Amino acid sequence: MLRSAHTFSQAVRAVRAVHTTPAFAAKRRNNRKAELEAQRNAEAEAARRAQEQLRKLKDTNFLNSLVNPEKLFSTTQISQEDAAAAVSSGQVSLQQQAGEGGSVIRREANSGHFACHVQPEEVKLVTEVAPKAMVGSDFRFSLQVMPELAEKSAHIQADIVRRVISLDNANSSAIMHYNISNAVKTFGRSEGDSGSPEVQAAVWTVRINNLEEHLRGHNKDHHNRRAYTKLLHKRAKMLKYLKRESLERYYLCLKQLGLTKEMVEGEILQPKRIV
Repeated sequence: MLRSAHTFSQAVRAVRAVHTTPAFAAKRRNNRKAELEAQRNAEAEAARRAQEQLRKLKDTNFLNSLVNPEKLFSTTQISQEDAAAAVSSGQVSLQQQAGEGGSVIRREANSGHFACHVQPEEVKLVTEVAPKAMVGSDFRFSLQVMPELAEKSAHIQADIVRRVISLDNANSSAIMHYNISNAVKTFGRSEGDSGSPEVQAAVWTVRINNLEEHLRGHNKDHHNRRAYTKLLHKRAKMLKYLKRESLERYYLCLKQLGLTKEMVEGEILQPKRIV
């Protein structure tokens, strides 16, 4: 009697196991899938918030004044569709569109930034004052029958000079020097100051930002990733020295450079990928 009852209970458990195990396993799989999905969503939301916080942190006057090579070079050309629209509207002629097989036309290179430490006042002197003075002082121009043609030629020559020294037509190295000179001018405590801790930290920030832009598109460039990490350590070391010298100057410099205390005093690891 006991053996039959035991056998019956075993059979009931076996039937329940057969009928409930797949459903229970499926329920567990569904719960695990929901947990993983919720975890991925939480990580994505945390990353989005971190990126938004970093964007707001880097919204400073100094960082906004730096020239970005990609944005600057992208403004010197327009697409074929925009070129066709400009020609049809009469803004440019077909002869101006002949460069590069008619695929692109050049803009005016009028960003207002100039290489070789040339100031806008000097450019204005060359492009506006010099042509008039040249036409008025040269006897060959005064004896011409069409003086307006001579003045136009002088303005064309002045515009060629402006295009040559414009930062729109410079290379990335010239843009880097322009940003470094801007950092020295902004953070220098006196005229020609290039050795104070704030200036050195700002110069390294310019180089770090330049390497960040490069590593976003070249994530397997391990040599420059190591150089990027070394610059982070050098800047942190200089800012720690500034903190020992003056706490007020330290926090002011952090705010202007778009940094937090954790970025300087925390552990700095070599990043695997920069986003």
